[in-house]
Amino acid sequence: MPVKPCTLYQMYQDRWPIEQIPLAAKQMLGFHRQFVHAPESCQRLPELALLAGSILTYLAAIMPPIPTGFWDRHPAATPGRLRRVLAAMNFPFSYPLPERIREKAVVTTHLPKGHAAHQPSAEVATVHF
Repeated sequence: MPVKPCTLYQMYQDRWPIEQIPLAAKQMLGFHRQFVHAPESCQRLPELALLAGSILTYLAAIMPPIPTGFWDRHPAATPGRLRRVLAAMNFPFSYPLPERIREKAVVTTHLPKGHAAHQPSAEVATVHF
């Protein structure tokens, strides 16, 4: 199908607004590092990522633009700038959260955890040659 170069250029420019929400969700909020395997979680993680990306993009659009420094004379209202400002806030420390949000009933409470789980036990005999 023959297409004019200016039409291709306009289609390419229209592509970016569509990709803004997944970009905000994956790269700016860190959802690209999350891995799930359960079928229900495979459905919920992208939904949660798109919701969080939508909220971040919407808040960035309605709030005044945030400059990155004194050199930024014409700041843009982007989700990345808003995320950097929010990351600098001390929200997790300013709001008291319980130590454990949800108690997990596990049958492995008798096993060592953390660094102790990776240490060789004293019962294992070492062989010297």
